[in-house]
Amino acid sequence: MGAQRYHDVRLTGSGGANRVMEAELKRLVMRSPFDVRLDPPKREGEETLLYPFDARVAWVAACHHRTSSRISWDLCSSPAVRLEPLFADLVPALSSDDRLPGGPHLRFSVEVGAASDFEASPLQLRGVVKNALAEALASRGVASDVDSDAPDVVFVVRRAGTPDARRTVVGIDIGGGGRHQRGARVATGLAPLRETLAAQLIMLSRWDARTEPLVDPMAGSATIPIEAAGLAVGAAIRRPAELPLRHLAAFKGLPDDTPDLFPGTVAQIVALDADAACIAAMVGNLRAAGLTGAAYYHSIVIGQQDVRRLTPDHIARLLPAVRTMRPGVFCFNPPYGVRIGGEHGEEELLALYADTGRALGRFSGWRAACFVANPKFVYAFGHRATMTKPASNANLRGTFLVFQL
Repeated sequence: MGAQRYHDVRLTGSGGANRVMEAELKRLVMRSPFDVRLDPPKREGEETLLYPFDARVAWVAACHHRTSSRISWDLCSSPAVRLEPLFADLVPALSSDDRLPGGPHLRFSVEVGAASDFEASPLQLRGVVKNALAEALASRGVASDVDSDAPDVVFVVRRAGTPDARRTVVGIDIGGGGRHQRGARVATGLAPLRETLAAQLIMLSRWDARTEPLVDPMAGSATIPIEAAGLAVGAAIRRPAELPLRHLAAFKGLPDDTPDLFPGTVAQIVALDADAACIAAMVGNLRAAGLTGAAYYHSIVIGQQDVRRLTPDHIARLLPAVRTMRPGVFCFNPPYGVRIGGEHGEEELLALYADTGRALGRFSGWRAACFVANPKFVYAFGHRATMTKPASNANLRGTFLVFQL
């Protein structure tokens, strides 16, 4: 079989992210400005969801979805694993595709995703797809230039499908590139947690922003608190003007504005760290995310505090707007080796885990959720995990853990 037309919205995340990505999209679509039914997705492995294309669903995902790493619109595929057959398949398929961008001139680029089983280098694969697109666009009366610095549209090529039915898929990146690049992290510490994983961690904790406080006792640069604030109100992470949607006819007539999908939710979030140097980073990142000022005065609280001396009374004093302190959620990313050095680094690290477990044990009825890459954490922490889920932070393998305290 040659080229086949595809018509799917592809959500790609870290390994094992499917259920979290699906739950988040379902939640967002239900509160979106559209009256649309979300069909169940198809799955490719544990990190990819495929939804039948609907421009409204794609708009919601591209603008608001926080747990996915990439979002694209699949256009066509070929079984080819060599350059010449792939070019021969793509040119006629793309030339007849009215979903391609129109207009007198288009600047585009091509990115290569997972393609280790293609019988050419990523650079060669990129080149042949670029040439096929340029020829197809020209056949439709669209002049084009390859512009990797400021493209109007980014096309993505990857090998995808089940192990017994792999194909070379070409699509359009409608999600604005890597989704962890939110633009709000202007200051970082050592081994920062990716924003997409922070959002997954909060989702896995089952935090209810309407009724439960969320505390990050090792907040560092405040990645988790910022993601929590965004999830609480359904804030957009991309604006339509920042995306290629304006160049695609399928999205014509959809909104240019992205108001919060859960307006009125006033979350109670506490960001703490023992390191005084982290406070300035938190303030800078919260400001960059638009989470400072009078509107957030009682909603997001930051402070210097060693987790080992943390008590329920301390949290209650930090949240004076909460009349009755209910059990909440600790969401944190503990250090796992790279942040503590010296001759006794591991001993200090395990002692910190144990002390943290004892301190959080004072919070009866609370839950604790963390992402950690040190396999000794669970033993030292001293609580039995109710959920264990492997994941990765960039190239570092780790585990999501949830505890009932």
